[in-house]
Amino acid sequence: MASVVFNPGEPVGSILESVNQNGVDLLILGALQRENFLKYYIGSIARKITRKASCSVMLLINPSIERLPCKHIVVNGLEDQKTPATISAAFFVAAALSSEKITIVEEVSSTEIGSVQDDKSLRKSTLLKEKISRREDSRIQKILEEIPQNHKEKKLIATQPIFGKRGYSIGHYAEVVRADLLVMNAPKASGFWDRLFPHDIEHILTELPTDILIVQ
Repeated sequence: MASVVFNPGEPVGSILESVNQNGVDLLILGALQRENFLKYYIGSIARKITRKASCSVMLLINPSIERLPCKHIVVNGLEDQKTPATISAAFFVAAALSSEKITIVEEVSSTEIGSVQDDKSLRKSTLLKEKISRREDSRIQKILEEIPQNHKEKKLIATQPIFGKRGYSIGHYAEVVRADLLVMNAPKASGFWDRLFPHDIEHILTELPTDILIVQ
């Protein structure tokens, strides 16, 4: 059942109030792909709503009346209590949109492997990366075992470990592989210092690599 709601007031507060009053599960918003310096510090309407929404949010950078094919979905696989539900949501969306491929990106902080200064530290770093990659892949495989088989059928499922800054790394990867949709965990509450020194999903919200679904 569809309904139209008119709420007076400023956009962010009115939309969030409507979300809570109507028990909304998914909020879909149009968003700027790139924000300029001023809008980053002031905060666009879409980013403000994304931070505060009590439901999942989908940001569309190129809304279209005719649905464009969603062939490749990238989803975060970082070690977090929200990740299993986020991966499950990605497979549900992939099944609904008949997506052909899902890539689960395991972001690992570069601090885990240390710095490379010589041949010895390079060998040590390479071995450690391989060990961490096996660990992360094992963790993701356990999550995949819980995904309904009908959601995994006829899907090319890949895993991709990435070492770097969380948020920035997966956003860059999604852009490079030209993903049609990026699925992420909902952000944690952020304060003043987080706005000055952004982390995790804040990098993506500033410069959206593609359409993004943020799972609450």
